[in-house]
Amino acid sequence: MAKSDQIARPAHSKNSRSALVREFYSRLRASVDPQIAGLLICLAGLIVGFSFSSPYFLSLQNLTNMLLSVSVIGTMAGVSALVLVSRGLDLSVGSIVGLVGVVVALVIEATSSAPLGIAVGLVTGGVCGILNAALFVNVGINSIIVTIGTLSIFRGLAFVISEGQTVNVFNEFMLELGAGRIYGIPYSVLLMLVLFVILHVVATHTRVGRTLYAIGANPRASRLSGLNIGIYRYGVFVMNGIFAGVAGILLIGQAATAVPAAGIGYELLVVTAVLLGGTSLHGGEGRIAGTLLGVIIIGVLSNGMTLIGINSYYQIIAHGTLLLLAVALDRLRQGLPKDE
Repeated sequence: MAKSDQIARPAHSKNSRSALVREFYSRLRASVDPQIAGLLICLAGLIVGFSFSSPYFLSLQNLTNMLLSVSVIGTMAGVSALVLVSRGLDLSVGSIVGLVGVVVALVIEATSSAPLGIAVGLVTGGVCGILNAALFVNVGINSIIVTIGTLSIFRGLAFVISEGQTVNVFNEFMLELGAGRIYGIPYSVLLMLVLFVILHVVATHTRVGRTLYAIGANPRASRLSGLNIGIYRYGVFVMNGIFAGVAGILLIGQAATAVPAAGIGYELLVVTAVLLGGTSLHGGEGRIAGTLLGVIIIGVLSNGMTLIGINSYYQIIAHGTLLLLAVALDRLRQGLPKDE
């Protein structure tokens, strides 16, 4: 009998260890977001590939400059993710960047006051957001159509008020804001990261975030439950306009000039980053952390292609391909039929 117990104990112990291992891996799989994991693998692959292709890619200066270059896109992408979560889409952000940049530069030129210029620029971005929201919420025009229209309007206004000319910005505060650094990290990069942290908290730990997801998942049910959908959609569109304005301010600080054509094509990069990050075109689903990874992937891809000497025209093709890939992945996640 004692011999039998001695044989049984190791088997029992082995089964217990196997059960613990299975439980550990089960919990690990449950805690790891497949979308985030896939993005991290993609990012790691790009970094490894470009580090072998160029000896300069992994240099601290190049990595810092890469983050600086994507900070403008990133500043817009976080809030744009929440717009899409609530089943809206803002394609006018690139034009708001150009318009706000021109407005800020002209105000600074006229008054020599950077704070006043920034304040007027942020108000301009907010007004652009209000116009988009009013046409979407109150008039009932599809947000894609609305923002395609305002994309042209805002861009045209930027050319009108600047008379199509570049406006130089000779203001130390603006230049420091755009290109200044603390411990080697650009202010604009820190601002982008802080913004993403705040938006992550809002999206995952606040009533506002939960409501935006509920609206995107089922607007009709949300309305019937008594939610004021219009107020929330106004909020995200106005914030999107304001942070597009922030991006415009950072851009003129980095370039020391305001160009009415600034920001052309940024809206597509923003949408690509948001979709890559796991936000659905159909609303109700999205990841702020995934959007940040999408922004960084775009930055790594652009920076790496530049370092290895790929023509800028091919880079445009790569960005378009990435957008189509992001949309295709969204459809695969949703399991939607091709003819929907």
